[in-house]
Amino acid sequence: MMKKILLTTLTVLALSTQAADFLPSAHNWNAGSSGDAFSAAIGAAEADYASALSASMAWRDTGAMIKEAKKLHKAGKVNAATALAKKAHTQAINALAQASVAGSAGPSF
Repeated sequence: MMKKILLTTLTVLALSTQAADFLPSAHNWNAGSSGDAFSAAIGAAEADYASALSASMAWRDTGAMIKEAKKLHKAGKVNAATALAKKAHTQAINALAQASVAGSAGPSF
């Protein structure tokens, strides 16, 4: 029994240390210049928004937020654009999470 617990713990530890290298550095929005942060944030927001659209679960304001973030970036307001792109990305992630549980929604009696 103790051997099983030890092996399980070591396996989880080994997998969790490998997880840090799983995401590319583009997902580190705090690294590099603010232009790079905007590109990473808007790219992630657009990709996840497209996935939410294909799952028919995109949230109402996400597309408008992406459009506004691009407009702000073009106007030179990089910090505001990056912040809005991050919010749009968060909305897209939440929409995908909602889509994953929507199939099992309903009464269970």
